[in-house]
Amino acid sequence: MYLGLREIRAAAGRFGLIVGVVALVAFMVITLSALTAGLRSQSVSAIEALPGSGLVVQQDSGGAPATLSDSAIESSTASEIDGTQLGIATLRAGHNSVNATVAAFGRTDVHDVTLNPEVAKTLGVQAGDLLKLGNEEIRIDSISDVGLYAHQPVIELPMKEWHNVSGRDAVNAVIVDSSVNVPAGLTEVDRAGSLNIIPGFKSEHSSLLLIQGLLLVISAVVVAGFFAVWTGQRIPSLAVVRAMGAGRWYLLRDGLAQATLVLLSGLIIGAALGFTAASLLSGIAPIAVDLGSGFAMLAGMGVLGLIGAGLALRPLTTVDPLVALNR
Repeated sequence: MYLGLREIRAAAGRFGLIVGVVALVAFMVITLSALTAGLRSQSVSAIEALPGSGLVVQQDSGGAPATLSDSAIESSTASEIDGTQLGIATLRAGHNSVNATVAAFGRTDVHDVTLNPEVAKTLGVQAGDLLKLGNEEIRIDSISDVGLYAHQPVIELPMKEWHNVSGRDAVNAVIVDSSVNVPAGLTEVDRAGSLNIIPGFKSEHSSLLLIQGLLLVISAVVVAGFFAVWTGQRIPSLAVVRAMGAGRWYLLRDGLAQATLVLLSGLIIGAALGFTAASLLSGIAPIAVDLGSGFAMLAGMGVLGLIGAGLALRPLTTVDPLVALNR
């Protein structure tokens, strides 16, 4: 990488600029990855915490699983299925003229009323206090994190209490431990599929993943564009090196090593800034630092960047010294 290092020292400003651009894209990739993980947790954590291997829900008119909020299974039908009945309702919780919107989860295997700590803090309630939920008053048995559903904090309560506060006879789903025979009009979804029937989750998550993918493509295009222009400007000087006996693959290896150094420098700087910013913002924004997904995105960015740089460096393998020097 002798030639590459000399060129970086000779054109430090240009290479510093491209390192800065790569670092900026890496910063955006890391922060967006943390935002994606945080928003995902706020949508699905309560469903992921459910027991069992899947859910039985109602089918829509097209035969596909209905969303959890739209699904309605009559209690008599749900009783025929070997599993735990689950009711979900969005209700207003109130205490001393302070209100908060919650997702009420009723389950037949739950015997205590458990309230999300954030809601308890907002309403100023503790275990043992009375809470108005819907049009009924219930007593809080414990304060514990039971997750979030579609960006709403969850209050978990026995099914009998849920029927009272929601005013509904039908339940939304049945939690099952294994594959079961379901009545007509119902369908079973596994744990992974159950996330896609949370209202709004699939479109939100897909949009964020698409933005991350576009950032990766942009980074590859930026790196390829820089090295394409840079390689075109280097052709005459590299022709001299070729005339002195340097092989084509030597020039290509040197160019790829130069591109790798530029990418690594930008990725390290961007990752450090991105993880730092995500950690600082985690208390005030829906951000969750996920090192695994963050480093996976950086690795993808590095691989795509090297592919783009490799395509831009192709002229190095075909440069003819005589032709290049006579330009």
